[in-house]
Amino acid sequence: MSPSERAARIAALVDDLGGEVDAGLGDGAIAALDPDVARRLVAVAARTYAVATEEGAHPPTGTDVTPTEAVVLATAALRAHDLNPFDLALWFSRSTS
Repeated sequence: MSPSERAARIAALVDDLGGEVDAGLGDGAIAALDPDVARRLVAVAARTYAVATEEGAHPPTGTDVTPTEAVVLATAALRAHDLNPFDLALWFSRSTS
């Protein structure tokens, strides 16, 4: 599979997953997921986004992620790596996105 074919397949999977998650938020399916599924999904998204930012990807907007969701995710990531707000401030000041 060529890189462009794989990229198209990933884009289609993301679209499908987004629809399933939106539906699952409404019917309780997300709450019923094994928490490990969410952890794995965040890890995949983080790796993808880290590479994409190097290629000029824009950060999620307020219509993509709510402020609460952004802070919950950022806090979890900081805690998972034993980082603190000072560490975040150092990275934040170097970020171009």
